[in-house]
Amino acid sequence: MKKYLFPIIIAILAASCTKEKPEEYAARMLRDARYALHHHLYNEARDTIFSLRRKCPTAIEARRQAILLLDSIEMNAATDSLKLVSGEEWERLNVKRQFFERKLKEDIKKQK
Repeated sequence: MKKYLFPIIIAILAASCTKEKPEEYAARMLRDARYALHHHLYNEARDTIFSLRRKCPTAIEARRQAILLLDSIEMNAATDSLKLVSGEEWERLNVKRQFFERKLKEDIKKQK
């Protein structure tokens, strides 16, 4: 029995060392979302943020940053879409862009 105890303890320690903590995992997901935003992959960036919310409910700081990042994603997506449309659709997207721009500024103020 004792000869099996040591390998089991080593295996448990090894497994616990390799498992990412929620904040670390969430930080990696934020990096992925920022990368997607930088490359105008808005749906991928949104999906990454939504996945972060689902998988890391205890990563509070990362979730705060994700709120700001999601606002940036929406604002940039609306801005890019403005280049492709005209008329009433342009007006609707411009209002959406302005909304997320104001919201992002307010969220940044709240975090300070």
